[in-house]
Amino acid sequence: MKTMPSTRVPLITEELREYLGELLGIETAEKYLKAITTPMEEYTLHIFQKQELAQEIIEKIEENGFKADQHPNFANLIITQPKGPFDVDYSEDLKEVIVDNRAAEMIYQGSDVFVPGVKKAGKVRENDFVQIKNQRGISVAKAKAMMSHKTILSKRKGIAAKNLESPYKVPSVPQLELEGYPVYFQSVPAYLTSLNLDPQPEDKILDCCAAPGNKTVHLSELSKGTGEIIAVDRSKGRLNHLEDKLSRFRIKNVKTVVGNIIELSKEWNVKFDKILVDPPCTALGLRPRLILGTDKKTIKATSDYQKAILFACEQLLKPGGELVYSTCTITKEENESVINQAIEFGLEIVDHNYKTSKMGSIDVDFSPYVQRFLPGQDRTLGYFIAKLKKSKS
Repeated sequence: MKTMPSTRVPLITEELREYLGELLGIETAEKYLKAITTPMEEYTLHIFQKQELAQEIIEKIEENGFKADQHPNFANLIITQPKGPFDVDYSEDLKEVIVDNRAAEMIYQGSDVFVPGVKKAGKVRENDFVQIKNQRGISVAKAKAMMSHKTILSKRKGIAAKNLESPYKVPSVPQLELEGYPVYFQSVPAYLTSLNLDPQPEDKILDCCAAPGNKTVHLSELSKGTGEIIAVDRSKGRLNHLEDKLSRFRIKNVKTVVGNIIELSKEWNVKFDKILVDPPCTALGLRPRLILGTDKKTIKATSDYQKAILFACEQLLKPGGELVYSTCTITKEENESVINQAIEFGLEIVDHNYKTSKMGSIDVDFSPYVQRFLPGQDRTLGYFIAKLKKSKS
């Protein structure tokens, strides 16, 4: 049986399909749409500080049934791959558990079904075998219920159902039995983002949209735990997750601040040597995606917000200071157009040292300076990185 229903996946609006064809060209857009429904071909595990543990960690990963190799260019990254695709027979008449789309995408790649993601559980009883679907009717897994529907609806956390069969199995830290090791999963583009900011000991650094915090942790590692890093995010809940990571890795040089950087920039009387800007975006690079519903209006509104964030950060940057801008999306409006705006208000685009993508800019003038990662061409998520500098005068 097919792993997916007859409905074309990803479910995508005609407006967005046309936009992608114009942006990338029809052939490249189709390759992107095929790749975006699958997990990344490679996942990278970041070893915090203790890269001498690499071989031990590789052996641990292999013991748990996944392939593993040390990255050829970055000694503290371990490369591993997901398993699949597997054929899952959804023809069996099973009770259904309906989950939100983000939960469905996680379950599709092997995650268990957690209570917060459940939208409907019918008359499911504990120990029932169930089929998991998203809210658009796409089947993503077969599972065993760990709770009745009444218990699921009355609880706020816990495992509602245990994943038994899904099209993919993506490795996680618990699954690899690595909870006791100083590791976390981080994509290569995200790793390169912090690396290209080139934080130095004693730098004053701003991570302006910091949560969930993997880049913040990396910035601390690169700055050797010295200097000062201010990590800002609008969400207190998301910052709590970052603070948990800071505690886990015993990081002392990061201060967290809840707030909107646009408003904070009007209040602060402080300047930074380096700023990382990884703003909210349409996330059209995240994998796997089963539904792509973003429209041009949303893309433009998101781009306008990103430009406002970048302008606020320019006000906080010291003369001669450097800024790295990154997103996990592929639109021109959220990437090259934002950089064009930054140049108009006085920043200069400069080259960065660490590049691994196969694609430069959609705007040919930027190609030597930026890198784009595109599903269907690169073995990772969709991503964009550019580096800017403020004049000393």
